Amino acid sequence: MSQIQQHAHTLPLKPLHLPSDPSAWPLAWGYWGILILACLVILCLVIVLLQRRTKHKAKKAALCILKQNANRFTVPETQELLRQAALSYFPRQDIAKLTGKQWLAFLDSQLTEPRFSPKGKQWQTALYAEQGNTDEVNSELIKDCEHWLCHALPPKRKFRNWNES
Repeated sequence: MSQIQQHAHTLPLKPLHLPSDPSAWPLAWGYWGILILACLVILCLVIVLLQRRTKHKAKKAALCILKQNANRFTVPETQELLRQAALSYFPRQDIAKLTGKQWLAFLDSQLTEPRFSPKGKQWQTALYAEQGNTDEVNSELIKDCEHWLCHALPPKRKFRNWNES
């Protein structure tokens, strides 16, 4: 045996102590970045959903009222509901003064295809004449109002000037 081997056996060495495994805490900066990014995405998603919910509140209320009272609503009551819903989304100074053909032109300006102006005489008869339209025509006019509530609110199109038409 060599002298080195002999000394290795006789040296008073203590057993080796391995260090503990690295812990997950504190997190590395990359994990902090991912965590912050995830929190920001969740926060933005919550904000967008709350804004959307607030934006659709008047539309949902109007549709709910219309569906609950579908059999009892008359055409003038439906028009009033339509006007109230429009006032929730459009500037009051522009909408409140609209009547007759201007009001129907405004309603058509928010849809892709006109549904109100072509039936102008029927609307005038339903709103102002003592002897109104038939029940079938009135039902069709109320369905047009429901269509407008579903498809025109909240405004998706640019605010067009319907007074010039």
